[in-house]
Amino acid sequence: MGPQSSHNDMQHLAAILKNFGVDDPDWVAVILFVRNLLGRLTVYSEEKKGEIQREVFAELAKKDFSETGFETILAMLDMYIMQTIGTLELEESLAQEKRSAAQLLNEMTEIIDSMQGSADRQNRKLDAFKEQTVGVIESGKDRSFIVAKVRDMFQDLIVEFKEEARELQAKAKLLEHTANFDPMLTELHNRRALDAFLQDVMHDQDENSAPLSMMMIDVDFFKDVNDTYGHQAGDDVLRALSRIISAHAVQYQGFTARYGGEEIVIVMQDMKRNIAAIKAEAIRSDVENYDFRIRTDGKLADTPIQFTVSIGVSAWQPGWGAGEFVHAADTALYAAKNSGRNKVSVFKEE
Repeated sequence: MGPQSSHNDMQHLAAILKNFGVDDPDWVAVILFVRNLLGRLTVYSEEKKGEIQREVFAELAKKDFSETGFETILAMLDMYIMQTIGTLELEESLAQEKRSAAQLLNEMTEIIDSMQGSADRQNRKLDAFKEQTVGVIESGKDRSFIVAKVRDMFQDLIVEFKEEARELQAKAKLLEHTANFDPMLTELHNRRALDAFLQDVMHDQDENSAPLSMMMIDVDFFKDVNDTYGHQAGDDVLRALSRIISAHAVQYQGFTARYGGEEIVIVMQDMKRNIAAIKAEAIRSDVENYDFRIRTDGKLADTPIQFTVSIGVSAWQPGWGAGEFVHAADTALYAAKNSGRNKVSVFKEE
């Protein structure tokens, strides 16, 4: 950019500021961001950039340069940023789900091939057994020899079939685990299994309306952990958290699942909201006091780092579907975060 171009830009900016009657540095910063920096951001499409600029300048045209007006502008920009973060998180979640589905498909194909191969092998063995049996019978030996020989052959055949059956059963169990559990946090169910579980539970709720509660758990400042210590440390934090949560949930038969990102859900049947809040506080306290140490080349660091969680608790209400149930827990979670984090918040209908 040459001197003349820079001078023209400054004149243009001065004209904008004069038009809006702006001299407050905070407001000048907003205009500079929207006019100069927004266009260089790569996370927005050109259409989205234009939309943001139009809406912000429409707000500026009201010439409300009070503190309330400034907060309104910041809230608008914050909304756009959060929408972008949400989109990126969704894309990452979809990519993870795609990888998980591909892994599941590969394992299903492998098991089907194994079953097909097992059937072919068993048919060949049965054919061979028939031929051997005929050969023994036609050998001209006495009856007791023939019976003993055929019995031994039959027992060997049964042992082989049983071994193949055990191998197939083991592969089937592995397939079930792949289908229902998170590929990284192996102690937690995945989102697919959670959705199926909630669907079944909602059907039961319509019939008996038993107490049903949910916790939505999220690591506080998780991005800072990744940025400061690396993604391996972030993954280790999530694994440690999943172990803590699973250890608590197993005591009251809670269904644990990774909801997305670093959010983890526990669904608790036959548990009232006030009891669920107490259980949530126990998890929050254990996480806060957990002696977490980063691994480097397989060795634990000498100095621990502390991480905390915020937890939202909701109780199912008559007429709710799974969506309303999850939304209530999510709303309570963000109330906990907005009130300072490392807290438990309970959703209460207005």
